[in-house]
Amino acid sequence: MSRRNARKHIFNLVFQTEFNTDTDVKEAIETYTEEYEDFQKGESDFVSREYRGILANTESIDSYIDKYAVGWSVERLAKTDLAILRIGVYEIMFDNEIPDAVAVNEAVELAKEFSGDKAPAFINAVLSKIVKSKDVE
Repeated sequence: MSRRNARKHIFNLVFQTEFNTDTDVKEAIETYTEEYEDFQKGESDFVSREYRGILANTESIDSYIDKYAVGWSVERLAKTDLAILRIGVYEIMFDNEIPDAVAVNEAVELAKEFSGDKAPAFINAVLSKIVKSKDVE
């Protein structure tokens, strides 16, 4: 499984969490991997690590989104866009293994596949601002 495909699974997990917030993380991952035939065990560590990291840092991630999504708040964003932004912000701010440009590009690709026509540009703009702010700090 490629990292791009793995991110689709991470997106699905993060998106599902929006509707079922009291799910046990381990249980959610186990249920998910059993239900999706194209989920390959080869990237399960990456999917699990990213998903757990996003959930553990949601409050901080959301504060970045609120700060840099000018005119938008986490509550107003489409759930698909929010899930994609959370993945991107997590990879930019908390995952040192993934280059910032890759995190932005992968989030934009997710938006192209799962969200509306304007979402890729919006997600690119928000994540690019976060990358620039990180470089200043």
